[in-house]
Amino acid sequence: MKFLVPFLSSALASLCLTAFPPAAFSATHPMDPLDELEIISAAEILLNAGAAGPGAVFQGVDLWEPAKEEVLSFSPGDPLVRRALVHFRQHQQSFRSIVNLTDGTFAPPVEIPVSEGQLGLTISEVFDFSFLYSEPAFLAALALRGIDTPEEVNSVFVTPLTPGSFGLPEETRRIVRAQMYYVEGGLVNLYSRPIEGLQAVVDLDDQVLINIIDTGVVPIPEPNHNFDEATVAEAFGLRPPLKPIRITQPEGANFTINGNFVEWQKWRLHLRFERRAGTVLSLVTYDGRSVLYQGSLSEIFVPYQDPDVHWFYRTFMDAGEFGLGMLASPLFPGLDLPENSVLLDAVISAAIPDPSVPVVPLPLDNVLGIFERVTGNPAWRHFELFSPAGPQYEGRAEVELVIRMIAQVGNYDYIIDWVLNQRGGIRVEVGLTGIDASKAVLSTSVSDPGGEEDTEHGPLIAPNLAATYHSHHFNFRLDLDVDGPNNSFALGEFKLLKNLKQSPRKSVWVPEEEVLKRERSAQINDGDIWRVFNPSRKNAQGYNTSYIVETHSHSETLLKPQDYRRARFIENALWVTGFNPQERYAAGDTPNQNPGEPGLPEYIADNQSIQNTDIVLWHTLSFHHVPSAEDFPVLPVERGSFELKPANFFNRNPALDLRRAPFEVQP
Repeated sequence: MKFLVPFLSSALASLCLTAFPPAAFSATHPMDPLDELEIISAAEILLNAGAAGPGAVFQGVDLWEPAKEEVLSFSPGDPLVRRALVHFRQHQQSFRSIVNLTDGTFAPPVEIPVSEGQLGLTISEVFDFSFLYSEPAFLAALALRGIDTPEEVNSVFVTPLTPGSFGLPEETRRIVRAQMYYVEGGLVNLYSRPIEGLQAVVDLDDQVLINIIDTGVVPIPEPNHNFDEATVAEAFGLRPPLKPIRITQPEGANFTINGNFVEWQKWRLHLRFERRAGTVLSLVTYDGRSVLYQGSLSEIFVPYQDPDVHWFYRTFMDAGEFGLGMLASPLFPGLDLPENSVLLDAVISAAIPDPSVPVVPLPLDNVLGIFERVTGNPAWRHFELFSPAGPQYEGRAEVELVIRMIAQVGNYDYIIDWVLNQRGGIRVEVGLTGIDASKAVLSTSVSDPGGEEDTEHGPLIAPNLAATYHSHHFNFRLDLDVDGPNNSFALGEFKLLKNLKQSPRKSVWVPEEEVLKRERSAQINDGDIWRVFNPSRKNAQGYNTSYIVETHSHSETLLKPQDYRRARFIENALWVTGFNPQERYAAGDTPNQNPGEPGLPEYIADNQSIQNTDIVLWHTLSFHHVPSAEDFPVLPVERGSFELKPANFFNRNPALDLRRAPFEVQP
């Protein structure tokens, strides 16, 4: 976006000039995120040694986690060895190195060939397209659409779209396919006036226009469709105001935050924020017992369903190509989360192509929110009408702890919640809102001449705007350690029994399970029970302590494999792999423009044992979105979820010891 470039440059320059005073690293635990000084030091160590040269662009500087054994044996006060995983580009090549921040050493940088994909986009690559406005072919294409004055040209918003991987000649370069929008008068909605029929193929390394693809002028839709309160009030009117609804905790929160550790209702976990994944939970225990070594978002694959030359390539990897944490937006109490929330800041690395400033620690304010909520439901209850002592009631109010982030990835806003409950469960909820990606069309109604053709790949959501069908696939990496790292996985189904001998019943069902032995047998799309259990630990009734994955939002891929080769994780609702600390992402480290089949297909190639060993689950939530008029101009939140639920992990209901809530109203 041309008009954001000065703001971006000044913001980064301000960060550089203020610098950070020399100080010891702030980490007190091996899993703590890198601080500002560590981010700068990682780049400087490589630069000072000549392993990276002036002008290197540091795409990412992230924590390199210590070995699992080292983390689990760590005690407060033990010495820390801090390492950073560094990705950078130089001379139009990508490199990866692990830097030891404690002693100033590093592993020699290893080149990442284009056959293994490209690094994700940097902040400047997302925002800075000022060079396009000096390209005659670009200006001429805009002029054909009546955009020819400096003021009009300055109202053209250039948004970079990653090109996918289709074996096209230009994909050997680091490219984006830019979509343009006309945003004159736009406030909160910059996506309602697409400049359809026009595409700019851009080389990011050389910052040059490779090609203009112009398939003809389509009139730019006129309305901006802003949805700020004043605009909506003028256009449609507003409902009567609500009477106040307040959420307060006058005596303070029931959770504590100590460094990066959060404790609440027998739960304890380590929390950090990453440039790519956003929220990362580690060392999750309940009442001192291990449940989840680490849980995080792994990847988001978003394929649009239009074969048109301006749309076919739109098969985005929102985490690996853009960075969910990098695009996290500040949270606003009372709207994004309750007013009783505690807001946390984060710091990530920001790459800018400046020889004097190799990397900037970019502060992200209020990007994590933690809050308790009363759901209005019972955690458990029973009313007994026939008690000899008269009607009796016992119940306990349900309270949850929520850890929330929201990322704006282009037109979409993604809400990622990790929800802990008082009965030992962890629920992951995904919310989708924002603005549908739409194309400009000639039709104002589906009954217009040409309306059927205009809506073949997506319905009209407003006059002259058709929203393309698309899918969202969210993959989560779940390193479950149920009562310790050595676990197994059982796949269960409900089996119908028909031969019941003397019983008047003709059928009953019973669960039947199979313990899966190796990775290749654990690519799962069916089954009624997905259970991770500890073969060495049993509860009082003699059952192995377990957690089950209960999913609520999985759908079939509906695509040919050639169209999602680099996102093959979507083929299965669940994968189970042996633990490998270098296997962090379902589509691999570099899915951007990756021509292969990275990630999970590579991870299971050795068909490792998954019995009585350290295992990792990879679960995908899927949404197939058929837009409708109700989605416009801004999409009501759509939700999906899965839950990790204890199954014989306890000897009884773990929420039995809850006290009656102080806010309970007696009848």
